[in-house]
Amino acid sequence: MNFVGRHILSVDQFARADIERVFTVADTMRPYALRQKVTRVLEGAILGNMFFEPSTRTRVSFGCAWNLLGGEVRETTG
Repeated sequence: MNFVGRHILSVDQFARADIERVFTVADTMRPYALRQKVTRVLEGAILGNMFFEPSTRTRVSFGCAWNLLGGEVRETTG
């Protein structure tokens, strides 16, 4: 399955192979999350982080993950 441009609405829309692929890709990203490797794959990309409910942990974790990959974050809450 090509995940580009797809919305995840339910786990039922994925075959087992699709889910295994997500975990395989996540495993390859581990060194970047642990800062053992550096990537700028999102350099030049901007994340519009919009939260209408208070969710500090989620908002901050999304922003940190985006920044670690080289992107910029613009936020609005409320």
